[in-house]
Amino acid sequence: MAICYFSATNRVIEEATYSGIILPSADWHTLNYNGNTARITYRVRVKCDLHYFNSTCTKFCRPRDDKFGHYRCDKNGDKECISGWRGANCEIAVCKTGCHPIHGKCDRPGDC
Repeated sequence: MAICYFSATNRVIEEATYSGIILPSADWHTLNYNGNTARITYRVRVKCDLHYFNSTCTKFCRPRDDKFGHYRCDKNGDKECISGWRGANCEIAVCKTGCHPIHGKCDRPGDC
């Protein structure tokens, strides 16, 4: 909603509302309203809360580096494993080259 006040009396002289869809993005959208008393131009943008992504802000991704995962989040909210980690949540350490695939084990990247 945009409101234009008359400064001398602090009365509302024009009021505008916008009914439509503006998807979350870093881009500003310029909206115009032509009323009986005033023309109002205003800019709006919609941003998702921190760690939420996509056009409905329902995809959650919070970077972690602990026992639950080792990843960053890209601009779309997809997990990117930190170097030395793999798996759906980047929770599996990449073992040292030559570590036996069955009998070898590592809890930290590069170990065996």
